[in-house]
Amino acid sequence: MYYCTDCKMFIEDPVYRTVKKGAEKRVRALCPVCRGELIISAPEYCRYCGNRLTGSERDGFCTDACRRLGRKLWTKEMRRRKKIKDDPIARVLRMLAAYNLEHHTKYSYGQFVSLVLPKIERRVKKCYGF
Repeated sequence: MYYCTDCKMFIEDPVYRTVKKGAEKRVRALCPVCRGELIISAPEYCRYCGNRLTGSERDGFCTDACRRLGRKLWTKEMRRRKKIKDDPIARVLRMLAAYNLEHHTKYSYGQFVSLVLPKIERRVKKCYGF
């Protein structure tokens, strides 16, 4: 089991990437939601009901029912997070945060949409020939 320090959640199925550093190659585990670094962790409590786990139950669930319900809840949460991530307003907010950080500005959402976004879109269309 892995733990994402960015999302603050446990991950069972990470995304694996091969990273080449100099002459050596390493395989890194990345979060499927935010692509952040993952650390290996062993849970102490059941991820569904919260009961304390014994030494033999180190997969994160105390019973098969908790495992089934926990995975069902997990997939529902991943769908919800994906909808939020794909939302057009959330996309513009991420662009706004990146623009403010890069250019050292403090534009609000409205200022960014009315002043900066048309210029960015015009440049992208011009560059890629849309």
